[in-house]
Amino acid sequence: MSKPRKLFEYVGVMHIHTTDSDGSKTHDEIINMAQKYDLDFLAFSDHMTLEHKSKEGWYDKTLVIVGYEHQDKDDKNHYLVFGMNDVLPKELPPNLYVKRVKQAGGFGIIAHPDECRDFPKFPPLPWTDWSARDYDGIEIWNHMSAWLEGIAKGNKLKYLLNPRSLLMTPPKETLAMWDKINMKRRLVGIGSADAHGFKLKILWIFHRTIFPYQVELCSIRTHILTKRKMPRDFAPAKDQFFKTLYRCRAFISNYRWGDARGFRFWAENPYENAIIGDRIKLHPRLKLFVESPLPADIRLIYNGKKVADAQGKSAEFYAKRTGIYRVELYREGKGWIFSNHIRVINPMRQKEYSHNKSKSVNQRNSSNADRKSDSRKNNFKRNDENRGKRNR
Repeated sequence: MSKPRKLFEYVGVMHIHTTDSDGSKTHDEIINMAQKYDLDFLAFSDHMTLEHKSKEGWYDKTLVIVGYEHQDKDDKNHYLVFGMNDVLPKELPPNLYVKRVKQAGGFGIIAHPDECRDFPKFPPLPWTDWSARDYDGIEIWNHMSAWLEGIAKGNKLKYLLNPRSLLMTPPKETLAMWDKINMKRRLVGIGSADAHGFKLKILWIFHRTIFPYQVELCSIRTHILTKRKMPRDFAPAKDQFFKTLYRCRAFISNYRWGDARGFRFWAENPYENAIIGDRIKLHPRLKLFVESPLPADIRLIYNGKKVADAQGKSAEFYAKRTGIYRVELYREGKGWIFSNHIRVINPMRQKEYSHNKSKSVNQRNSSNADRKSDSRKNNFKRNDENRGKRNR
């Protein structure tokens, strides 16, 4: 089996709420906990506020980023916004605030797009405005959404006592939508805790913190892979973080079923290789490789459909067609790791594109040369006429 390229892996938790909105702990308290769990980054996103954006920075080995969670006037269509200095007006429709974030150079992620539950106290908040086009990412797995859907189905006591144990897989509808969009353009999939540290009264007698932050920081995690080490200066580190997400060099894991650090998915043909998020040319000897830190059921997903599987800590698959490939890893039937895609492209189409591009450039150069030649001829003609007038 081929060896994966050396990469730098950073593991963290996204979509965290604090006392700035409806969370139960402060930024500082959560950051201190994250350092104990050896997390490399935290991404905060309180509802409609950037009150503590000044908390951004490095805290020892933990990169802290502060964004906010935007929603429309009906408190729906939630959108994680990063890289902005101000909160956009709540009155804007979703397609417009998505566009505004992109225009301002921010980074936006659709939150819990397929929430569906019958729970009046916590109604579902799905994404409904798919007319938007400028979003950068989508939550393919949200712990809070999955937990609330389990509660709504009547599994209250079990979900209250062990909120991580019943996390099975991301919603099928979300995975299908994510694959469909990626067949047209690159869209990063992330995993989110949606951490709040809610306190609820149980059996009308005592209060219990459900989803305590200690649990949330050890459940759904996002891993990013970089080709160079993240700088210690905050601004370039933050820039690298979001560029890496934009390039889809990421995978999602459920820490409940094992530490996924060291997982790798890559592709090779005789002339090049590609990591998660990259593209590679189709070739008769093109192979996809998987390396897992723990034994797992490894499933290859091509254009949204399972096409092959293997068991163990490694796997090799031939990629025989153009399209998008990703892998899912399961342990004891439960979803553990979900990678972003590797795109296999047609080398002839790329050559044709390059040829047409060169042809267009040559045509433009030729047209420019013709215009310059005509201009010189006209100048010469005008000069001759002027000399004739002076002679007369």
